[in-house]
Amino acid sequence: MFRAAAVTGAAALLAAAVCTPLTASEAPLAVTPSPLPPPSGTVPTLAQARARWAGAPSRFVTVDGVPIHVREEGRKGAPVVVLLHGSIANLHEWDLVVPLLADRYRVVRFDWSPYGLSGPDPSGVYSTPRAAQLMDGLMRALGHDRFAVVATSNGANVALEYNRAYPGHAVAMAFSMLPLERPSQTRQIGARMRALVADPRHNSPQYRSREFYREVLQDTTPPTFRAKDWMVDSIHDANAQPGALARQADYIAANVRLFQTTDVGAVAEAVHVPVLLQWCTYDTVISQSAQASVRRFKNAQVRLINYPTLGHFPFWENPRLFTRDLKRWLGQVMTR
Repeated sequence: MFRAAAVTGAAALLAAAVCTPLTASEAPLAVTPSPLPPPSGTVPTLAQARARWAGAPSRFVTVDGVPIHVREEGRKGAPVVVLLHGSIANLHEWDLVVPLLADRYRVVRFDWSPYGLSGPDPSGVYSTPRAAQLMDGLMRALGHDRFAVVATSNGANVALEYNRAYPGHAVAMAFSMLPLERPSQTRQIGARMRALVADPRHNSPQYRSREFYREVLQDTTPPTFRAKDWMVDSIHDANAQPGALARQADYIAANVRLFQTTDVGAVAEAVHVPVLLQWCTYDTVISQSAQASVRRFKNAQVRLINYPTLGHFPFWENPRLFTRDLKRWLGQVMTR
């Protein structure tokens, strides 16, 4: 249900230097990076979804039996930045960020299992440790040994587990939506979402509608944000594939068990490289505070930036501002 998927699959942005007013050049981008969608209301086949969302420069790299959807953009030989999306979404979460990074960095993004167009996993295991293991195999296959990692929502958990299990590769780590504690179990959702959750036509074990995903985006962002159709479609079209929601449910269940039985946030102590926390104050899903999150990184230098008007999807809500601060920080820490 939405409570489990959105609560367990959401996270927190860490940050604390109050934002300055935007200039015209920092206003949100008006970009529609995808081709025209299929007719409204249809569920695309896998071939149709790949044609729309996995065209060049996308490719599929098989790691331990899992076909992983990956993109590499930007100048070859430039410093490498890896982008990890959050739950329910996929690598297209970064569509508005990549063009702003690719002039200076080699940008790698991929659909980590069980999300997007990657998978299924023949091992049948869907968990944060398994996602980190596949990330390690992918980065080795791509030939990247050292890189910065930028992650959001449960992608942040994957990044932290990857850093713990495979140390020495991440040279810097940036997080938005960082669930170091179990996300809020008491957060209220809007009336529209409650109606969608109650309606089996929109929320079933096999399928969730475009309306459902649009409401997820609206329910976790400020009232001024309106999700574009391509944003909704990028989530819907991948999650509508056979078995996608069942695989995601397995991942969520494994994640819940981790939060219930272990101190998930302790993984931050394994970080010994510079950290950027872009904390979006409008987001209400994350449980711990910004300062509590900073304290978790006992062995790292942390830069905290606060965005009081941004919510759970800052890279869509205001990609120029989000990427401006990220890029400035990367420029400082990756030249050391």
